Amino acid sequence: MEGLRGKLALGAAVLLGAAALSGAGGPPVSPFYYSRFSVLTPAGPSEPPPEAFRLIPRLIHARHKVQKGEDIRSIASSYGTDIRSLQSTNSNEFIFLSRGGYIRVHNGKGLLYEVFTPGESLDGIARRYLGKGRDFKQFKAEIVEDNGLPPSALLINYKFKKGDRVYLPSVYIDLDTYRMPLRSFGRISSRFGSRYHPILKRRIFHNGCDIPMPLGTPVFPSRSGTVTYSGWKGGYGNVVEVKHKDGSMCRYGHLSETEVKVGDTVQKSKTLLGKVGSTGMSTGPHLHFEIITPSGKSVNPLAKIGKK
Repeated sequence: MEGLRGKLALGAAVLLGAAALSGAGGPPVSPFYYSRFSVLTPAGPSEPPPEAFRLIPRLIHARHKVQKGEDIRSIASSYGTDIRSLQSTNSNEFIFLSRGGYIRVHNGKGLLYEVFTPGESLDGIARRYLGKGRDFKQFKAEIVEDNGLPPSALLINYKFKKGDRVYLPSVYIDLDTYRMPLRSFGRISSRFGSRYHPILKRRIFHNGCDIPMPLGTPVFPSRSGTVTYSGWKGGYGNVVEVKHKDGSMCRYGHLSETEVKVGDTVQKSKTLLGKVGSTGMSTGPHLHFEIITPSGKSVNPLAKIGKK
């Protein structure tokens, strides 16, 4: 009986949304067009109109093709969601949006999680994204209700199929963490801490880590931020410094060339800062990577990867 009530309620919501859209002066809309965008049913056409997302009182999702002049704020507003929800769902801060590119949109307030491994369980997903101070049983019940899962999912460890999408209400992913500034790397030639300097021939403190890479290897921001220095700086050679919103800074040294200027906004892992070189006080092509706290203290960059 509960399942039947749920289906009837969804059908009524879909008809209401379709009727509202049809009454707005547009062409007649089939109610089945919108029902296909619910979480439990396959996606319909690639882009339903944003009005459907605001009118239907159930979570629906689709791909949105970015148009000229759009930004993440206007897209979130169009679909009745918020910026953090779209950032979390797409694992992208969206400092820049590429015209013609696609992003996953939905009308909820939280993370729309995509199942990549067959057999992932409801319990496992709920525990992974359970926030501090949040009750596990209550969170699991919210997921079951918001996704229209059968009530039995509360009693058994419900399994999902690959490609399923699970809405996690009020869950947001913190994307502002450090990443390695290179697409790949083989080894660290000189770590953070005291070391024997190969040129000065004495022990000094090394404020960062050195990553040997072929000359010309692209270097990307470890975190998003604003360029505060780009140019020559003594022993660092060609260097780029990027300041982050919390006041910390990353330094990228010994570059063969720089590709950004002071004042530029750069996106983590996407904006080209420069290329690996051997400028300044260097014995060979490598990247000097350094992280400096808001108080001006250098910290071990390798210990900060994946953290703030």
